Amino acid sequence: MKKPFLTLLVTFVGFFAAFVSMNIKKIDTHSAIAKAPVFVLATPEGITKKTKKLSTSYQVNYTYAVDGATYKIDTDWVKTVEQAEKMASEPVQVAFAAGKPDNGIFKTEYDTHDRSESVWGALLMAAGMGLVAAAGFTLVLLWKFPWLRR
Repeated sequence: MKKPFLTLLVTFVGFFAAFVSMNIKKIDTHSAIAKAPVFVLATPEGITKKTKKLSTSYQVNYTYAVDGATYKIDTDWVKTVEQAEKMASEPVQVAFAAGKPDNGIFKTEYDTHDRSESVWGALLMAAGMGLVAAAGFTLVLLWKFPWLRR
């Protein structure tokens, strides 16, 4: 029973670290923007199509210019080309902290973030998500590699 527990523990640590990193980066970005927000209009540059076995997804690619430099930002993947075309047809603003235009996010994402987010909340979320992901990953590992079961 030692190997399954150790496998779960090792995978949990990896997933926990990854989720904490993502959540803390998001909180830092939002708090930096809140201190000195700058908003610029983004221009759609095209739509990227990604096809997997049975599904196709689309992403709108945008660029925005600040002080003569051009930066790129992409939307999340959507299921239909109509959704992507609709997003591309509407004006989009990018929010970033003054002096850091390369770390921009969509203004709609910034407007909907929870201003009461804290590091403690990020840790709890990472622990929950890490435990679920580690349990699933461990089950797959134990199924694929029977020698880990002993």
